[in-house]
Amino acid sequence: MTGKAPNVWQKFWKRITDVWNQFIGIIDGLIGNKFIEFLNKIIPPPLRFLLPFLRDDLGLVPPSITSFKGIGVPEKIESKEVLKEITIDQRVGTIWQIKPQFLRYQCQESNPFRCEFPHQAVTEDPNNKYCKKCQFPASLPSEVKVRGRSGVYQVDNYIGIRGTGRLYNATNLTNGEEFLFKEYVIPKKYFNDQETRACKRNFEISSELKLSDGRIQDSRLITPIEAIADAREERCYAILPRNDEAIVLAEYLAEHGAMSNWQVKSFLNQALQTLESLHSQKYRLRSGIVTSGLPHGNLSFYSIAIRTDFQGFTVYLNDMALWEDRFYPPDVQTPAYSINRDLEDLGYIAFYLLKGGVIDLENRSCLNPYEINHWDKKVNLGLKKFIQNLIGFGEVSYSSAEIARRALLRIPIERDAMLEFIDKEEVVPVKKKWWAWITKKIIAIAIAVTLLLILLLLLYFWLTQPPKTASLNAPCCINQISDIPKGKFTYTADKHGSWNYTLLQDNLIAKGSTLEDELKKRQPKLQLKYQPVVVDKNSNRSPITQLQSNQADFAISSVTDNLDGTFITQDIAYDGLTVFVAFSYAQRDNSLPTALHGRLTFSQLRQLYTGEIINWRQLGGPNLPVKLYMPLDNDAIEIFEKRVLKDEDAIAAFRQLIQEGNNSITSLSVFDSLRQVIQDFEDRSIGSISFGSISQVFGQCSVYPLAIADDNKPFISPLMFKSGKAVTPNVDLCNEKGSYTQNYSNFINQTYPLAYPISVVYTRDNRRLPIAERFIAIMRTDEAQNLLKQTGLIPLKFPIKSPN
Repeated sequence: MTGKAPNVWQKFWKRITDVWNQFIGIIDGLIGNKFIEFLNKIIPPPLRFLLPFLRDDLGLVPPSITSFKGIGVPEKIESKEVLKEITIDQRVGTIWQIKPQFLRYQCQESNPFRCEFPHQAVTEDPNNKYCKKCQFPASLPSEVKVRGRSGVYQVDNYIGIRGTGRLYNATNLTNGEEFLFKEYVIPKKYFNDQETRACKRNFEISSELKLSDGRIQDSRLITPIEAIADAREERCYAILPRNDEAIVLAEYLAEHGAMSNWQVKSFLNQALQTLESLHSQKYRLRSGIVTSGLPHGNLSFYSIAIRTDFQGFTVYLNDMALWEDRFYPPDVQTPAYSINRDLEDLGYIAFYLLKGGVIDLENRSCLNPYEINHWDKKVNLGLKKFIQNLIGFGEVSYSSAEIARRALLRIPIERDAMLEFIDKEEVVPVKKKWWAWITKKIIAIAIAVTLLLILLLLLYFWLTQPPKTASLNAPCCINQISDIPKGKFTYTADKHGSWNYTLLQDNLIAKGSTLEDELKKRQPKLQLKYQPVVVDKNSNRSPITQLQSNQADFAISSVTDNLDGTFITQDIAYDGLTVFVAFSYAQRDNSLPTALHGRLTFSQLRQLYTGEIINWRQLGGPNLPVKLYMPLDNDAIEIFEKRVLKDEDAIAAFRQLIQEGNNSITSLSVFDSLRQVIQDFEDRSIGSISFGSISQVFGQCSVYPLAIADDNKPFISPLMFKSGKAVTPNVDLCNEKGSYTQNYSNFINQTYPLAYPISVVYTRDNRRLPIAERFIAIMRTDEAQNLLKQTGLIPLKFPIKSPN
């Protein structure tokens, strides 16, 4: 951070551009008014219905100016006095950002971050870096320069506090473009050197958010263009796009007062639409990590901005907790982020928008949506129930922003304000024109047919495209991964799962060596201790619960569907379940693979594992009784239940057979079941069947892995010849060893019905060291992917480059 003399020409040019922008804004407003009037005049009467239709669909209605009516917002002096007297609920305080922060400093305002003295110290002397009264880090002086990846940014002027940072206007001196410049402080009284470094590193790798598929980010979700960690100062900076016309929601309420029912519906519609995109799409961080299911985590009257224009208003979401809450002191507990929390916060905000604030100045109390008396009678009943559902005490609950938005759009609310700048005109009888025969129905049908044809064309194009192979740009070798945290770390997985076998089984990679040995040998800096856990649903013991209780730094799991937004999951390989029966040439006449044509459907598997089929004759096979086996792997059983059995009745029958013991379903390790299946067939004339991970079954030629199909879909075999031909029961798997392999392409693109990823799971916690991210980076190298392939797992891409 350096300071230089002001550039006169830059200031002169900035002044010219400011005046020009003001002129353009005035012209734009005038043109907007005239343009609407022009459209009303030239569009034929039968087609004028399209204009209000478009406005209704987009929610573009200008906010009306209403009176304050005794409801207070924190900007008003009288509201601040009331806030000192009454007790503010913690949830309401979070929404209004009334949060205690950095209280160790002897600040006369009791909160140095929101005190004006640190800024006055810089105003008096730009060289002051700390407040003269409490020594809290002062704000940045004008014309300070900060170097980033995209150029050098000069601070122009101080704006104020927003969220957990200070806001400035800034200019990129490289191209003259103007930005918002947000400064975060990391005070030494709260953060030691190690915590400061970790805080800066985590801020840089997580603050730049882009869609993983490369599409342009939704402009209503404002994310940093660039994140900068100051190497010499106890500060970090975020470069944000500038929108001079947008103001935070609290300022909007102070200026306009309470919103109407229609305006609150329009606000909720836009906010939910942005949250729907945020919660459901995959995003890539600056570190390269791809994550999904991101909650906003910081919805408040200061992180939401609103911009009014001649069409209505637009809602923007700023300051996600992903980077905003990284600067809270270690001893301050931040709220748990989740998608449900976002919906609840949005419900509170909608309630206070209807009221115009959080404080009832007349009664000197905090407004509460749980109190029936605090709801006005003029609030639309459907909107009231919707907001109560969002908060969590209504008749129903919404599991996602998409479901909530669909419910919102079904609420009928009439517009209570038309565009204010359109003058009412007298209705003049118009002679019928030649287009008068065109009715609204005919236009609607024509539009619907056109859209349907376009949709069918796009669907055909999408279905006929060849599948894209995975594109992973990973380093070649394990020793190329740097920045591995120092210290000893612990991770966990299911003791009976495929990762336990992959990591600890001897001779898979080299004689007398395990994958764990190879990783230690090739990257000695990686000090990891593996502690497997025996899954017990009765005592709620699993790898994820070990992670939640801080007994492990990360976990490896195959089932991550039910995890909430507090966890991040990253894939390092693929595996899949394979269903197998005995493969014996000694008794070829009764061979199950031949009789079954080497395949089974999910429907037939459900009948087998629910006890409906007890003899193979029922499936057209030999007269052999059925014996059922299953693995000890809890993840494998959960995947089998969810994908094969599917409905609750089938799952209940399956679990009942497990509890019955003899002559039902027997639980064995995969290797024990391999041996038992062939012994049952050759020694006892029993047709046994089992399932287990392909990584453990592959290469065991005493059994035959069946091709499977999800009911009416095509059959897919887990094996195939290297030449590309299908493996059939006519092939002697023992004699043909080395000529066939796993069906890599179908496992990688997840078209094999029982394929699943092997994922690293870790918590979204900015205080932890990034050991999980470094482990993921190691396992995604070409060298590590080759090692995983040798153990029997499916790599993330195939073929893999051989490391030099």
